[in-house]
Amino acid sequence: MSNTNKTIQQLNLEDDFLFTKVMCNKGICRKVLEKIPGVSIREASVPATQKTINTL
Repeated sequence: MSNTNKTIQQLNLEDDFLFTKVMCNKGICRKVLEKIPGVSIREASVPATQKTINTL
């Protein structure tokens, strides 16, 4: 099933669309990253968004 056919409830962080939206928000990104190892993070910085690399 493509992303355009999924509801927000059907998405998870493995979905590229949702992962990008979550990680582009510094506050939400920090909270998600804190949950993974269970440690506090003072600040999260958001790098440039992903880009397509043409290998041809």
